Amino acid sequence: MHCRTEYTPLPSDSMLTDASRPPCGPCPETCGGSSVSHFYSTVQPFAPLKEAKVQKRDSCGGGSSAVHSKARCALKGRCVRHGGDRFQVEVGYSAELIAVFKTVPSRSYDPATKMWNFSLEDYCHLMKEVKELSSVTLAPLEGMDAASQVPSSNSVTTSPTLKTLLKTCSGWQKPSAIVKGKCVLISRSRFEVDIGYDAEMIGVFKQMGSRNYDMKTRKWSFLLEDYPRLMGAIQSLPSIEAEPLPKPVIQTFAAQLGATTTCAADIPDADLSAVDSKIVAGLMPFQREGVNFAISREGRLLLADDMGLGKTIQAICIAAYYQKEWPLLVVTPSSVRFTWAEAFHRWLPSLSPGSTNVIVTGKDSLTSGLINIVSFDLLSKMDKQLKETFQVIIVDESHFLKNIKTARCRAAMPLLKAAKRVILLSGTPALSRPAELYTQIAAVRPSFFPQFHSFGLRYCDAKKMPWGWDYSRSSNLGELKLLLEESIMIRRLKSEVLSQLPAKQRTVVVVAPEGINAKTKAVLAAATKEMAKGYKTKQEEKEALLLFYNRTAEAKIRSVIEYILDLLESGREKFLVFAHHKIVLDAISEELEKKRVGYIRIDGSTPSAERQALCQNFQVSEKLCVAVLSITAANMGVTLSSADLVVFAELFWNPGVLIQAEDRAHRIGQTSSVSIHYLVAKGTADVFLWPMIQEKIKVLGAAGLSETNFSETAEATDYFIKQDPRQKTIYDLFQKTFADDGDDLDEALCMEAVDACQNPDLGCAGQSAEDSCSESPQLCMLYRCLQEPLHR
Repeated sequence: MHCRTEYTPLPSDSMLTDASRPPCGPCPETCGGSSVSHFYSTVQPFAPLKEAKVQKRDSCGGGSSAVHSKARCALKGRCVRHGGDRFQVEVGYSAELIAVFKTVPSRSYDPATKMWNFSLEDYCHLMKEVKELSSVTLAPLEGMDAASQVPSSNSVTTSPTLKTLLKTCSGWQKPSAIVKGKCVLISRSRFEVDIGYDAEMIGVFKQMGSRNYDMKTRKWSFLLEDYPRLMGAIQSLPSIEAEPLPKPVIQTFAAQLGATTTCAADIPDADLSAVDSKIVAGLMPFQREGVNFAISREGRLLLADDMGLGKTIQAICIAAYYQKEWPLLVVTPSSVRFTWAEAFHRWLPSLSPGSTNVIVTGKDSLTSGLINIVSFDLLSKMDKQLKETFQVIIVDESHFLKNIKTARCRAAMPLLKAAKRVILLSGTPALSRPAELYTQIAAVRPSFFPQFHSFGLRYCDAKKMPWGWDYSRSSNLGELKLLLEESIMIRRLKSEVLSQLPAKQRTVVVVAPEGINAKTKAVLAAATKEMAKGYKTKQEEKEALLLFYNRTAEAKIRSVIEYILDLLESGREKFLVFAHHKIVLDAISEELEKKRVGYIRIDGSTPSAERQALCQNFQVSEKLCVAVLSITAANMGVTLSSADLVVFAELFWNPGVLIQAEDRAHRIGQTSSVSIHYLVAKGTADVFLWPMIQEKIKVLGAAGLSETNFSETAEATDYFIKQDPRQKTIYDLFQKTFADDGDDLDEALCMEAVDACQNPDLGCAGQSAEDSCSESPQLCMLYRCLQEPLHR
C-alpha cells in the first residue's frame, strides 16, 4: 500500500490579520474573569514562511492500517471574535469547509482578508458541522469548551456578577510591577487603557474583539463588555499594573459591563397627574425632560442647567411630585428667599396662603410651615433646630456648599444625607474644579465616594506635598462628566435649547429691605400707609409717589448689593446692573471695588466721548464682569451684547425707558436668550410702581401698540420684539406722563428735579437739575418751584 504525499500552500502573509498572526510567545488570556496561562494551546502556529512556502501533509489510501489521527492530519485553524456579536474563522483553504460555511445563514466573506465570519448565534451549529469533517480542526472561541462546543463555566458569554466586578477595585496594586497605567471611561460604551508599552500586554490587547488603537494618543480602547476579561488577563501578568475603573463607574455602568440583564433605556415620562396642572402646563419640553430625569433618579439629583433655563420651576415641579413627603425645606441665598416663596404660590395655586414659612431670623421656627425657606447663613446658626429631618430638600445655588470646611456646608450636609429626596440646583457645577463638586456629589449619592481622598486621587490629580495633599488640580474629567450625567446630573446649555427659549425672559426677584435705620423704616411704613389710603388728585398721588420712590432707593441698597454678590459667587461672567439714584450706583460701585471685581460705569456724568470706549472694553475684556448703568443716561445708544443678564436694581415708571435699557443686551449680535431680573422690594414704592408699569403695558397691548408683557405671573413673556414701523409712535406714547391731567412734562425730568430738591446726596445719576435748566426751561421752572418750599 502506498502512501500519497500532498502539499497544501500556506496562506500568504497578506492574508493574516493582526489577530490571526501567531504570537511570539505565551500570552495569558482570561475567560469570564478566570486567568488562563496558555494561549490557544490547541492551535498550531503556521510554519514560518521563510523556511517553507508549503506544508507537508500525509494522506493514507484505501485499506491502510496506518490511519493517521484527525488532530495530526487535519488542516488546522481557529475561531476569533469579530466585533461585538460575530466571530471569524482563520484557516487555510478547504473545499469541504467552504461547503459547510455556505450552509450557515449568517455567513459573510471578506475579500480583503479572505476570511469568513458569522453570527455568534450560529457558532454551535458551525462547530458541530466542522467536527464531522476529518480534514479540518478548528480551535474554539476563547471561553468555549473545545469538546462540547458549548459555553464552558468560565465562558466570556457568562455575565460576571456586579460583586465580582467590584472585587477588581481592590488588591490591584503590584509591588513588582514594571509597567503601570489605568483604565479610564471615555464614553458610555468604551473604556481606554492608559499605560506604557509591554509586548506581552499588547498580545492580550489583540485578543479583545473590540480593540481599537488610536495612533495619535497611542492608547488602546475597548468595549465595556470586554472589561472583565481584560482585567482578568492583566491581573495574571505580574509585571503589569492597571488601576481599574472606580466602584461608582462600575455600579453606574453595570449594564454595559454585562453585570446586569437590564440595559439603560430612555427615561420614561413621569406621571404628573397629581401635580398642579398650572406648573405642568408651564414646563417647556426640555424642562419636562429634567423633571422626568429627576423622578427616574428617585428625586436625588444635581440639576445643573445653564443660568436662565428655569431651574426654579423644574425644582418646584419635582418637589410637588413628592408632596406627600413634605414638609419641604428650601435652602437658598438670602437675596432670593422671598422670590422662592412667591414662585411656590405662583406655580402651585392650590397651596394655602400660610403654607410658606420664610425664615428671617435665627429665632424663627425651621419647621412651622409646609414649605420652609431659609438662607445658607441662617441655617448654619440654627444648630438646635437642625436635629429635625426633612424628607424633601431643595438647595438653590448648591455650589455655595463647595467648601466642606465652611459652617454652611457643615450645617447642610447631615440634613441632605438623611433626606429621601435631594434636589440640588447649580448653573455652574465647577466641572473643571472637581474638588468643589465633591460635597454636592456626596449630598446626592453618599455611597459613591465615602472618603474625599479617593475622589481626590482619581479626579483632582492629588499630589503629596511637604505640607499635605494638594487637591487643586483635575484629572479624568471626561470620566467624571460621564459618571455624573449617567447617575445624578442633568445639564443643558442655552445653546442646546435656544429654539425653545424666548428672546427675553423676565423674572421678578422679590427682595426684603434690610440694613436700614429705624427712621427710614418709619418713613417707608408711613408712606405705604398714605399711599394705601389714596389721594384726592392725580397730582398729589404723583408727588407722594415720587418722594416714596426716593426713600425706596436707600432702603434697597443692601439687598441689591447682596443679590449682585450672589450672582458673582454663582459664576456669572458678565451682566448689566441698572439703577436710577446716584446713591445706589455709588454703593454698587464701591462694593465692586472692595471685592476687586472689574466693572464699568456709565451715568449722566460720563462724557459722550468715553462711553463708546467703555462699552467696547466691556464687550471684549474678560476682566470686566459688571456694567453699572444709569437707567436714564445709558438706556440708549449703548451696545453691551456680551452680557445675557440684565438686573434692574430700581424700577422706573416709564416702561419705554425700561425696554430701551433691556435692549442694551438684547441687540444684534446677541446669540443667547436674555434674562432680565427686576428686583422688587416689599414695603416700598416698588409695590405701587410695578402694577403701574404692568397696567401701562396692558393698555398699550390692548391697543395693539406693544407686544411686551411685564406680568409678574410669567417669567418668559416677551417672545421677540418685532421691528415695527410703529415703534417710534410707541415710544412717543411711553414718554407721556402717567397722569391723565393733560400735563405733557416728561416724567423723567420731573423725577430728576424732585431727586435734586429733596436730597442732593440721593440725586439721580443723570445731569444735575441746574445743568439741565439751560436745556429745558420746563425743568428749570419746576426745580425752582420745588426748591422754594424747602428753603422756607
